[in-house]
Amino acid sequence: MAIEVFPTAQDIGGDGTGRTATEENMVQTLARFSTQNTILSGMTPADGGGLSLTVAAGRCYIAGYLIRLPDFESVTVTDDDTKYVWLQLTGADSYAVSATAWVETDDLTSPPADAALVTKVITSSGGIVEVDDSARREGAGHRAGIYTGDSSSNQDIDLGLTPSYVQARHFDDVTNSFRWSQSNIFPGDRELETSIIKMAAQYFNPGGQNKIAWADGVNEGGLLIIKDGFRAIGDLNENTKEYSYIAWF
Repeated sequence: MAIEVFPTAQDIGGDGTGRTATEENMVQTLARFSTQNTILSGMTPADGGGLSLTVAAGRCYIAGYLIRLPDFESVTVTDDDTKYVWLQLTGADSYAVSATAWVETDDLTSPPADAALVTKVITSSGGIVEVDDSARREGAGHRAGIYTGDSSSNQDIDLGLTPSYVQARHFDDVTNSFRWSQSNIFPGDRELETSIIKMAAQYFNPGGQNKIAWADGVNEGGLLIIKDGFRAIGDLNENTKEYSYIAWF
């Protein structure tokens, strides 16, 4: 059997399945860039009145497909309950998507197939009590940047999307002032961790002592994933110090 290459110079309208822009070929090409279902932009949920949940325009990635919401969507949710709302594709497993659907689950332990989590919603007596999208997976790829420490005990760095993992460091002189930390890992479609005990520590080399030590408490520094960014704590937020970071989504 001949080897198929996609795309090639004669792709669109060419002969042979390896050179045709079929749904299967395009999905497998997009899957090269991400293997997880995730919200890429927008799709912010909000109380639309009564039991109507509104989801703003935006984009997400599900099972190799790019999904666009050109305008807001209204979703009717179950009353007197706590639900997780997902956008699901029908037919993605056979490269023949025929429909989309809004699906509710009671928890995050058994996510529906070929679906992206949009939000948690709590309802009571015919109305929405709370909308919380902090558990959903967001973004794709990675981003690097710089932040400057301030005089507070911690500083929230806004990335616009919730990362899966962050590393940051401050470096003046490896024999004098070096700070490095990694965050907890947030796989997405899970509740965000908030306990300091679960937060990854740092190692450092203070005063040229050639010493490596792990942080014992929050005041010694670290990073914590939060909604739309990360929190720099203690020695990872020293006043006027400049820190470089890289965040993975």
